[in-house]
Amino acid sequence: MSELNQPAPPGKFLVDPYQEWAKGEGVPIHTGAAADLLKAETKTWARFGAKGAMCHLDGRDDFLTVFLLEIAPGASAALRRHLYEEISYVLSGSGVTEFELAGRKQTIEWGPRSLFAVPMNARYRHRNTSGAQARIACVNDLRYLFSLYRNEKFIFETPVDFSERDGGTLSVPDAAALKLQESKNGIASAPLTLANGTIGADVVELAPGTYQPASRQMQGAHHFGVAGEGYTLVWEEGAQDFSRIDWRHGIVFAAPGMQFHQHFNAGAAPARYLGIEFGSLRDPMLRSRRAAYGDTTVYAAGSATVAYAEQDPRIHQLWLDTIAGKDVAPRTPAGA
Repeated sequence: MSELNQPAPPGKFLVDPYQEWAKGEGVPIHTGAAADLLKAETKTWARFGAKGAMCHLDGRDDFLTVFLLEIAPGASAALRRHLYEEISYVLSGSGVTEFELAGRKQTIEWGPRSLFAVPMNARYRHRNTSGAQARIACVNDLRYLFSLYRNEKFIFETPVDFSERDGGTLSVPDAAALKLQESKNGIASAPLTLANGTIGADVVELAPGTYQPASRQMQGAHHFGVAGEGYTLVWEEGAQDFSRIDWRHGIVFAAPGMQFHQHFNAGAAPARYLGIEFGSLRDPMLRSRRAAYGDTTVYAAGSATVAYAEQDPRIHQLWLDTIAGKDVAPRTPAGA
């Protein structure tokens, strides 16, 4: 009998340490293709001293997960530190995050649509300084690290300060107002590295009457609607049907690794979204991310972009049907 055909060993096997830990935290775990984080159920999360939930979307990759924190008006979350890295996107409310790294205290101010990151393992606390509820989506790499180390105490109680993470850009006050660099076909974007981290963020805007070419990559990505309205089609290579996800501010959805996805502006105003993936412009981590950021010396195994001229004609017609009756002048991509 070959090794591949051996019976499973007795006891536990195919264990997912992160998943087991997540179930034990006692907060809702939202699943599906997408989630409305402005409405998602939350419960008291003792670890963070606030209400919260987790989002384990169908298209998630093996590196990132999304925590949702809800902080009451005028309240503060617990003082925390952890070895995992995290980028936070503010859904509602305003406040400050105070953190200390290598003996130096700093403060980040935030409001709706702010994007920020605290350097890894710095002690920090979120404070809601407004009279309204604050909701923050926190995208982190705990999924990967917990499965790697399998030790909660190591991740949450390691006392080491990573002083080399000090400095660099910590926040974007308003992702909807961030200045972007426009490329062809009415698409503008800006790659971001926050807190010298290895989780990358890209803010992308589609002008009215435009859409992007389809693409895929090995690792998946979490996307957040920022401004305007749009939709995304997702499909496997060779599939005859598409899955459609409509998005706006408050919606998070995941584009599965190695499945094609294509973003569309469905309104008369610019549509802007935020994409967060493992691997940043400073530290791409993976070969496919290096290639996505312009390093042509590496081979992006499994990555692909479909030229407009080669796309399924049903995609363009579906978009025309979606914007029909709206005050939108289509800027038809060349070859579509």
